[in-house]
Amino acid sequence: MSIDEFEKKIVILPNLTMVEPLQRVIFFKEASNFKDFKKLKIDRNLIKFFTKSNSIVKFFEELSYEMVSFDDLIGGDIYAEFDRDIRLLQKLFENYQEVLEKRGLTDRAFTPDIYRLNYGFIENFSRYELFLEGYLSRFELLLIEKIAESRPFIIHFSTSKFNQKAQERFFELGIDELPMNSFISFDLHSKKIIDIKPNSLKINAKVLSVEERLSQIPILFEEIQNMVNSGIPPEEIAVVLPDEKFKYTLKLYDSYNNLNFAMGFDYSKSRNYKELEAINLYWQDFSEESINLLKKYNISIEKLKELSSNNIVEVDDFFKSISFIDLNLEKDIVKNSYLNFKKLFKNEEMTLKNWLFLWLKRLVKLTIDDVEGGKVTVIGALETRGVKFRGLIVLDFNDGIVPAIPAKDNFLNSNIRKLANLPTKTDREALQKQLYKRALEESEKSVIIYSQSNNRSPASYLYELNLGVGREVEPNLEILYNQPSMIIKISDPIISNFNAKDIIWSATRLKTFLSCKRKYYYQYEKKLKAKDDGEINEGRFLHYLLEHLFKNRTHFNSIEAIKYEIDRLFGTLLENKSAKIEFNKLLWRKKLDKFMKSQIDHFIDGWRVEEIEKNIDGTINGLKFKGVVDRIDKYRDKRLILDYKSGSITEGNRVKNLEKLTDFQMSIYSEILKDKYSNIELAFIELFDGKIIPITELKAKTKILYKIIDDLKNTKKIIALKCEDLNRCNYCDYTLLCQRADYL
Repeated sequence: MSIDEFEKKIVILPNLTMVEPLQRVIFFKEASNFKDFKKLKIDRNLIKFFTKSNSIVKFFEELSYEMVSFDDLIGGDIYAEFDRDIRLLQKLFENYQEVLEKRGLTDRAFTPDIYRLNYGFIENFSRYELFLEGYLSRFELLLIEKIAESRPFIIHFSTSKFNQKAQERFFELGIDELPMNSFISFDLHSKKIIDIKPNSLKINAKVLSVEERLSQIPILFEEIQNMVNSGIPPEEIAVVLPDEKFKYTLKLYDSYNNLNFAMGFDYSKSRNYKELEAINLYWQDFSEESINLLKKYNISIEKLKELSSNNIVEVDDFFKSISFIDLNLEKDIVKNSYLNFKKLFKNEEMTLKNWLFLWLKRLVKLTIDDVEGGKVTVIGALETRGVKFRGLIVLDFNDGIVPAIPAKDNFLNSNIRKLANLPTKTDREALQKQLYKRALEESEKSVIIYSQSNNRSPASYLYELNLGVGREVEPNLEILYNQPSMIIKISDPIISNFNAKDIIWSATRLKTFLSCKRKYYYQYEKKLKAKDDGEINEGRFLHYLLEHLFKNRTHFNSIEAIKYEIDRLFGTLLENKSAKIEFNKLLWRKKLDKFMKSQIDHFIDGWRVEEIEKNIDGTINGLKFKGVVDRIDKYRDKRLILDYKSGSITEGNRVKNLEKLTDFQMSIYSEILKDKYSNIELAFIELFDGKIIPITELKAKTKILYKIIDDLKNTKKIIALKCEDLNRCNYCDYTLLCQRADYL
C-alpha cells in the first residue's frame, strides 16, 4: 500500500472525523472572524477566500508534519510585519481547531498533535518493509520509528545526490552515513544496514530534439513502434507527461487508441461543467463576455434573470434553482458527488452564487477514466514512483517543465525554510529529479524528447544525467495525418452577369472589391455575416460617442466643457460595470485628450458643426453611390467634410503609388457633395492625435476613381480570386473559408 494508505491504517483520531476539503472554507471563514485578521489583508469573500484558505491549510499541514512550531519561525525575516503575521496565522490555526472540534471534526494539520497508534492493526504483522522512492516528513518518520520499536522495519532505499535530504533525516535517526549511488536496505528497529549494492544501472536513453512542440507526437508514436519491434510488449511501455495538460493534445492524435491515460480526463472539460461555469461567470460580473458565453451554450438568460444570485437558500433549494440545467446525475461520479455534497452542507445556508461556486469546486476534482484506452500507459511525473517499465518515453523535457518548478510559497521564503529545516524549492526539485532518474534507470530503453519552440531550452537536468543535448530530428507528419484529406478543393467562385450599374456602391464596398475579390464574393454576393464576438469595436463606439457629443451642440467653448460632456456620455452609453468596460473608459478618455484640445482650437478659429452622420447619395460617372459623412463643419461660406479615423490614415491619404490605392472614400464624398456646396474642403480627424489632416492628391485620386468606374461598367464576369496580400488575411472575417492565416 502507499504511505498515505498506511498512515490511515495506523493512525486513530479519537472521537473525531476528518473534515471534507470542501467544508474547510466554511469553517476557515468562521475561524478568521477575529479583530486583527484584516491585518493579513485577505479578502473574506467566500469566492476569493477559497483559494487563499487552501494555501493556508497546506501551510499549516506542512508545519505540523515537519513538526515545526510557529515559534520556530519568529525572527526569521527582516520585514517588520512578519512576526505579527505569523502570530495572526497561529491565532487562525487555534481558532480553526476549536471550530472543527465543536463539530466533532478535525483536519490533517492537527493529526500529529491528537493521534494515537492503532496497535490492533500494527500487531497483525511480524515485519514491515518500506520501498522508499520519495521523501518522508518528520511526522511520517516518527510513526515508522514508533512501529520499529517493537517490529523489524526494513527500508529499501536508492541513494543519489538528489535525495540527500532524506539521507540526512535517516542519519538523525541513528542510521550510519549511507554510501552514495547505492541500493541499500537497513532495519530501523536495529539501526543496522542489512545490504548494500552499488547502483550499476545505466540510463540507456536516446535524447531527441524537435522544432515544434506538436512535432514530439509523431516521434513518440515512432519510438513506441520501435520498442514494440524490439520485443517490448506495449503493456510494458509508458509515456511520461511532465505537463499533464498536454494529454488533451496527445489524445487528439491517438487515432488508433493505442494510449491509455492513467490519470483520466478532467470532468471540467465536459459540456455540463462548462454550462455551470458560464452561469457562475455571469453571476460574478454580468459582463458582455459572460452573456455571450450563455448564448453559446443556449442557456436561457431570462430564466437566470428570474433568480437572484444573492438569494440565501439551503442546498436543496440551490439544486432546484438550477434544475433547468442538465446536472449529468446519470453519471455515477457526478451522482455520488451530488449526494455527498448535499449531505455535507445539509445545515448550511448561503447565496446561490456561493453554492454554485462550491459545487464547481467539487466537480473540478472529478476525473473520467479512460475506459477506451489502449495498452501503452500514459502517466504524470509523480506516477513514476515505484513503477518499472521496460520502455519509457518522456515528453517536454524542457527547462521550466522538468523538473516542475514548485509554486511560490505564500508565506515563507527559502531562507526561512532553510532556517526552520523545512523543505525548500531546491529540495522539491531534487525529489522530482530522483523520480526521473530512477524511472529512466529501471527501463531497458528510454527516449527523452524536447522541443525548441518559443525559444525553449532543453532541461539543464540533462547534463546532470550526463546525457547532453538531443539530436535534432524531423517528424514524419504522415503518422499524424495518415487519413485521406476530407478537404474538398473549391474552385474560385465566379460572379456571372455582373452589372455594376445595378449596385448602389459605398466606399467600403468599393474598397473590398479592389482589395480582395473573394472577400467581396462572401460579403456582398453570399451575404455571409461575421459572428458577433460581443466585443466593443473601439472605432465604431467612438464614432457613436462623437455623434452624441455634437447631436445638440455646434461647438464647445472650453476643454472643461467638452471633457464634462464626454464623461457624461461614457456613463450613459456604456452602462455595463464590468472591469473590462471600466478599463476601456479610462483608456479612451486618455486617448481623446489631444482630440479635445485640438477641437477647442478648431472652434476658436470660428468653425461650427453643421451636420453629423449625414446620409448622402449620388451618381458618379454613371454608377450610384451612397455614404455617411461623419461630420460637416461650416465657417462663413466654407464647408469642411470630416471623417473620423481611430486607425491609420496611411492608405486613404497616400501620395505615392496611387495605382495601388483602394480607399476612395473622400473622392466619393467630394464628387457627391460638389454640386451642393460651392466651397468645400475634405480632411481626416485623427482621433488619438487630434490633428485635422487635409486630403492629399484629391484630384489625382478622383481621376483614378473615374478610371476604376469605367472598368467596372465594362466588367460582366468576376472570378473571385483570393487577395495576394496575406497580411490582410490576419484580420479578415473569412479567414477560415479561405484557409488563410492562423485559421486552425
